[in-house]
Amino acid sequence: MSALRRLNDLLALVTERNAFQRARLGAFSPLETVEDLRRLPFTRKQDLLDDQRAHPPFGTNLTFGLERYGHLNQTSGTTGHTLRVLDTDEDWAWWSAGLAHHLRAAGVGPDDRVALAYSFGPYVQFWASYAGVIGVGAMAIPLGGMDSVQRLTTIADYEATVFLATPSYASHLAKVANDNGLTSALSTVRRLVCTGEPGASLPAMREQVEAAWEARCYDHAGAAEAGPFGYPCEEGGGLHLYEEELVCELIDPGGDEPVAEGELGELVVTGLGRAGFPAVRYRTGDLVSATTERCPAGHAGRWLPDGIPGRVDDMVVVRGMNVFPSAIEQILRESTELGEFRITFYTDPHAMDEVKVEAELARPGDARQIQTRLRQRLGLRVRIVPVKPGILPAHTHKARRVADLRPRRFTTGGLR
Repeated sequence: MSALRRLNDLLALVTERNAFQRARLGAFSPLETVEDLRRLPFTRKQDLLDDQRAHPPFGTNLTFGLERYGHLNQTSGTTGHTLRVLDTDEDWAWWSAGLAHHLRAAGVGPDDRVALAYSFGPYVQFWASYAGVIGVGAMAIPLGGMDSVQRLTTIADYEATVFLATPSYASHLAKVANDNGLTSALSTVRRLVCTGEPGASLPAMREQVEAAWEARCYDHAGAAEAGPFGYPCEEGGGLHLYEEELVCELIDPGGDEPVAEGELGELVVTGLGRAGFPAVRYRTGDLVSATTERCPAGHAGRWLPDGIPGRVDDMVVVRGMNVFPSAIEQILRESTELGEFRITFYTDPHAMDEVKVEAELARPGDARQIQTRLRQRLGLRVRIVPVKPGILPAHTHKARRVADLRPRRFTTGGLR
């Protein structure tokens, strides 16, 4: 069935039965082309949150009665309040098939034993990853409820060949292995499949993880409210948009017009196989740059050579410049052996915006060189403050290494 037919079928269903979508989309009128989707309004996470606050606990973005829903997940709250997401069995099968597709793209198959370093909680990543592992016929090894040493021991006992985690935790676990004489536990792992942070899309971070594990590191992407939308490109690196199952648009982050090829845009997705909790033109907040050039393997989905380098809500304005913390992280990691770090945006007594990076550096004397490189590459003055190992907290899940301490104030661009 064509994408246009599936899209029109979805819109016809949700405008008839889903109160949230009917109020936003109005009466159904068949689209003549997939591009006509641009006539419809965007959906933002805040829209879904506002709806759930007005109609607790699940809101009105439900196409069926509650008896049809068997899966409850919630967002991690990284960008604010927690959003509750319900899936029918059919929708969950779509999610599971998407994760299996992503894992196959990373080379995971029936002969693998896959260790999942996610907590057994309400967040979608463990459940979807577990379902995806089962979907490719591999053995799933849950590591929830264990500390890092126990996880290393389990990986060694079962000779896991694949490790799923955030890139921050993959890096952290390698350090724990080194500190505890357990590096042999990593020896059977051939692939790491990471998600949850831009880290695996940053060349320096990926190279650091691959060197520590002596294994390939892949990225993939998705969101509880939108579905799995980015799968790894083993041959060319980066990600591909999962356009077999989602309509994907790249939009000006500050507006609503498409961006030109090669420009950084916000990813907007419409899942074609998820009717129970539909996301129509959902603004993911992820920033990507796509090219019409085919990847070396000739995959179908548009290629994102740089993966997902950052998010719209990560971008900050410092002295009139747009700054992404991920760009600072990339330069930090390629400059020296790096432990934990923390980026702080603050205002000095003279009302000037400043940036400070506290970092565990293997060679504290590298701080001046890093400052120079940051200024040359980003045109930004950044103060590097070396700190002793252990002072900054280690991150084992989604890393939060950025603090913006500047007072909110009105500028010519509005409220910041």
